[in-house]
Amino acid sequence: MIHALKKYDVLRDIVDRCNAVVVERIKDNQLREANIALESFNNGGKRLRPILLVLSAKAPDGGALSDIDESLIQLAGAVELVHLATLFHDDVIDQVDTRRTKLSARLKYGNYASVLSGDFALAEALDLVHKSGVAAAMPEFIRTLRTLVRGESLETTHKYDFTLNDAQYYEIISEKSASLFALSCKAGALASGAEFADGLGHFGWNLGMAFQMIDDLDDMLDNPQRSYDCDLRNGYIALPMIRVLDLLKDGHRERLVRIIEAGDFKPENERYIVGLCLEYGAIAQTHQAIDRHLERAGDTLSRFSPSPAKDLLSGVVKDLRAYAVQQVENFAGFAREATG
Repeated sequence: MIHALKKYDVLRDIVDRCNAVVVERIKDNQLREANIALESFNNGGKRLRPILLVLSAKAPDGGALSDIDESLIQLAGAVELVHLATLFHDDVIDQVDTRRTKLSARLKYGNYASVLSGDFALAEALDLVHKSGVAAAMPEFIRTLRTLVRGESLETTHKYDFTLNDAQYYEIISEKSASLFALSCKAGALASGAEFADGLGHFGWNLGMAFQMIDDLDDMLDNPQRSYDCDLRNGYIALPMIRVLDLLKDGHRERLVRIIEAGDFKPENERYIVGLCLEYGAIAQTHQAIDRHLERAGDTLSRFSPSPAKDLLSGVVKDLRAYAVQQVENFAGFAREATG
């Protein structure tokens, strides 16, 4: 999804340093859960949030990306450990079997071990924040952890809730996803001085809202995006389904609800669902919502003078925008296959 970040040696160096900090924190601990956390961390990931943290620290003053203080790397490791913890917990809540093409920790080691591994990752994250010496970052991490818990609670409360509305959906993704993007950017800015911290936190929040809506489109069904990770099977109702359910009449709503409740996502049912989304403009409306958040993120960046960090953050916005367009095309192509 994010291509701009893969082009630059300096960002690979940031990721390598972040990985080294996390591995060093975990590897000498003898707990079984530490070994599980290390194994899962080493399975990979985009490391987008640590990169956003470092770039947000450098964007306001245009500082050189070759001069990255160790305190920034420690904060970057902390946000990635928080993200890792949420994945452990999510896999248990959603009974996920695979994570990044590997067996999930909860399937390989059991639910208890997966939950405790997530708890271990959270403890190590907060210790890294403390060691960073950025005193203003700790309250932000604690506040965000509370927000993440509340967002996860809201999402599970509304599973199979066919009356879910736009405002409730936005609240869920704001708290369970966008809040961690906001933390990443705000913590980076706080490490370099508080003047632009709120603005960059707002940038991160808008980026996170768009990112999660894109992810929800990816995972809504098995086939249109070829992700084979169907959120509807777990009862999670994303924005396109909210719009469609609100408009359907004459038995179609009841048919759609039956398909979702039964988890009957064979190809013909997925084509029926995608057809409804396209017919009622739900995919286009979701794309517009994504684009609005990316536009706001870009507006925040326009306040800063040109710099390598600003250019890379702009590249993230550009890549997300391009990927959202590709998603819309994928849904349209999937629908055409039914009639071709």
